[in-house]
Amino acid sequence: MPDHLFETKVVELEKFQYSKPVIFGGFIGPGLAGVVTTGYLIEKLNLHEIAHVRSQHIPPVVVFVGAKLRHPFRIYSDPSGKVMAMICEMPIDIEGLYEVSSVLLNWAEMIRAGEIVILDGVPVSGIPQERQAMSVANEGRIKELETKGVRAIQSAMLSGVGGAVLNQCLTRKISGVSLLTPVSVDIPDPGASLVLVKAINQIYGLNIGTEELEENVQKLNARLSELTQQYSKLTDQSADKEKQLYG
Repeated sequence: MPDHLFETKVVELEKFQYSKPVIFGGFIGPGLAGVVTTGYLIEKLNLHEIAHVRSQHIPPVVVFVGAKLRHPFRIYSDPSGKVMAMICEMPIDIEGLYEVSSVLLNWAEMIRAGEIVILDGVPVSGIPQERQAMSVANEGRIKELETKGVRAIQSAMLSGVGGAVLNQCLTRKISGVSLLTPVSVDIPDPGASLVLVKAINQIYGLNIGTEELEENVQKLNARLSELTQQYSKLTDQSADKEKQLYG
């Protein structure tokens, strides 16, 4: 079988002009915060697919998005070539993380990307009552992000594709950043994406609309409040019955 079938490669779908883009990345992780948020950016910024990643380390599946069959690892851009996103809805073999991230960064250097921003969640149980976006970056970039209202997390270990990409950035001339926020691992949590999108707007001035996310958060909170009231009512009824039985 030809060796090229086993190569990891960024396959460009068209010739494209890039302008030192910031590349947002969302991959499989806690609460799917990165994947969901990146998907939201792609939709709201009207990014279009300009490349995909082919590798033996990526499961040979297709995803159906935007009425089209697509590769699981896709790269998008806006028309100006200044804002890009990469997304993969499938896990990548741990043995292939170095190869895939290395090929990605080689390509990012070739197009002269300015910064790669990994979006991810910090797993928690239940729905966080208070949360904010936090950053992982080098010392100089952390100070810049703090002026935008995003402080550095005290400690974190990033794994998976996002961690591998940031690891590659350590030895490249591309700035690597991660934006994190607490995310529930118990139920769908649109609040995590809302926090991340607001942070992106603060830092990069993209003015991405958040109305849809805010509506989803309100619906979730209303449903949780309803369930809490129902549980409290059932608990009170049970207590009344025990009182009647045992005096």
